[in-house]
Amino acid sequence: MNTELLKKACDLYGQRKTGEMIGKSATTVNLLLKDKYPNPDKHLQRVNEVFAYLKEDKCKCPILGEISIETCKKYKDFSKQGKIYKNRLYMQVKDHCMDCKRNKNG
Repeated sequence: MNTELLKKACDLYGQRKTGEMIGKSATTVNLLLKDKYPNPDKHLQRVNEVFAYLKEDKCKCPILGEISIETCKKYKDFSKQGKIYKNRLYMQVKDHCMDCKRNKNG
């Protein structure tokens, strides 16, 4: 199985959060990314199940409607910068979007 979907998930959520979402450790995710995990198929199948929506390169934003995954990531990145200023769109979306709720602490 291909690790492209796993790479996409890690770019969006980070290795630790991606691991949590598939029920594996960040170390396992790292080994999968490096193609060093023995018999990775069952783990990559789980990645396929959890992150199937990333294959489409679009997501449904409760404020903007259908947007690209990259646009969504950009707004989430504002929330992770730890600055007093937070992006207005993120502040509107964070209580309505499952992805933003997952990333609230990370």
